[in-house]
Amino acid sequence: MKGRTKRWRAALMVSLVSLISLVPLAACAGNPAASSDARLAHNGKEPVTISFWSAVMGSNPPRGIQDDPVAKQIERELGIRIDMETRPTDEKLAAILSTDDLKDIMVVNKKYIGQMKDLVLDMEPLLEKYGPDIRKNVPAEVLGTFKSIYGDGELKFLGVNIKSEAAQPEPLWNGVYLRWDYYEQLGYPEIKDSDDYLAVVAAMKALHPTNEDGKPYYGFTTWFDWGQSYNTMNFGVANQGGTYLYGGPANVVQTDVDTYETLNMYLDEDSGFWHDVRFWNRAYQMGLLDPESFTQKYDQAARKYNTGQVLASINGGMFEGSNKYLQSRQVLDKGWFGPLPMPSRQYHTFNYKFGNSNVIAIAKDAKHPERAMALINWLYSVHGAMTVANGVEGVDWVMENGAYRYTQAYENNMKDPDAALKYGYRKFLNNLGLDMNARIPGTGDPIQIALNRAVQIDELAKPENTIAKRAVSYYGVELPADILPQGVQYTNSPVYELIGFMPTIEPDEIKGMSEKINTYLNQAVPKLILARDDASFAEGKRKMMNELIGLGEKQVYDFWNEAHQAAITKLRALQK
Repeated sequence: MKGRTKRWRAALMVSLVSLISLVPLAACAGNPAASSDARLAHNGKEPVTISFWSAVMGSNPPRGIQDDPVAKQIERELGIRIDMETRPTDEKLAAILSTDDLKDIMVVNKKYIGQMKDLVLDMEPLLEKYGPDIRKNVPAEVLGTFKSIYGDGELKFLGVNIKSEAAQPEPLWNGVYLRWDYYEQLGYPEIKDSDDYLAVVAAMKALHPTNEDGKPYYGFTTWFDWGQSYNTMNFGVANQGGTYLYGGPANVVQTDVDTYETLNMYLDEDSGFWHDVRFWNRAYQMGLLDPESFTQKYDQAARKYNTGQVLASINGGMFEGSNKYLQSRQVLDKGWFGPLPMPSRQYHTFNYKFGNSNVIAIAKDAKHPERAMALINWLYSVHGAMTVANGVEGVDWVMENGAYRYTQAYENNMKDPDAALKYGYRKFLNNLGLDMNARIPGTGDPIQIALNRAVQIDELAKPENTIAKRAVSYYGVELPADILPQGVQYTNSPVYELIGFMPTIEPDEIKGMSEKINTYLNQAVPKLILARDDASFAEGKRKMMNELIGLGEKQVYDFWNEAHQAAITKLRALQK
């Protein structure tokens, strides 16, 4: 489920940020974040409320009128209050689509484009007056692709999180993350593969069965209320240098990000999917997996991380709360760190020329379509992207002597585990037009100030980053992003440019098969993870593969694999 992946990615934000003194800011002529009319008071117009169907959100904010400082800044600048559905689900979306009762602005997965085409506006007539930043920051050929692929010649949908130039190598959303001071205590054992990883966590748990509060440690904990794909489509697939992005709603295709070669996610025994199912089964057999993983929801798992009860994770974003928990007790010399350099093919930079797997649109029945367009334009502006990524200009960050930096207020606020909810930092990340990990168009500066290398180096010197400082010192590098397996370098992959050329819907027959496959996997994967021994696992794996074939998996794979090959042909023709 691609939306689920965006949710956990929203949780994994860079924590090494520059936090200096608070300095008021007057808009600078040389500041690309300083917009024109869009940033003035809303030209005397009456304030309006715009309803907004959000992409999935990592911070899980309350529904309704948003009142964090970033939302309030939008209201000051545009005269728009945002009434947001912050907890979207496929079931809720199906309900509003069945009644044609869309929110004014909709951010949805591309799989819904076919159902929504007749329910949303052609935005092109609104761009000239209300979308100057969209025209400025989204290349004309990309807008043209959105029209031809998504709107039958009309600009009904825009890709979101567009990243024309990556500001830094892609963070390892999934990797080896663990309690660093315990790893030091073990003598830094080498982690060559996931079996070594499990062995290290087992050794930690043997030495430290309980945490600082005397609560039992879990080696790992996870959740399944986002669907099984969150646990089976990331760690193994990425380590193999793959992505599941082009396998449709059922994720049936694993694509090599360097060669574009494909394999069948469920019927190839060595796919990343099967690696991850086996990883979790081994963790279960070793007593490392929290038994509540199959029944708890994300919020319950997050509370365990945020109270320091989990030793390790393949998702590094979860440990920000763990470290803040210790820091709140003035414990700065202990904590979690990652990713550690396990050999892997996931060290890349990626450009998302056409955005990610979501799109944004304006409902035909929107009460204020021009104002809705103005809000979308704000999300595609440098100023809007920087506000979402960094907070309010002049309060949370400033530009001084030609460089962006954070303020003391931001530093203080970021120590709060609920900073996203209270201050709006990166809360609206997945609704942004411009990806916060991109460079500001026409400059070398990252949209997210924390990605500036000089900022990160300065940040490492701060007491709260003692653990990260010890880790980079051990590996003999300057920054955590420099920690690489021996002989590995970051390489650029254009694989995500295929997004603009892939189908957005499945034929009805294929769609029905995909839905059955997803339903089956969500029930079968947890059961297989609970296999009591290797023989039971092998038997269960064979049974799953046979039952997937019976559900039409081969036909679904053939459809998406053929579409994938056609997309490659179109992309290469465009590149000539």
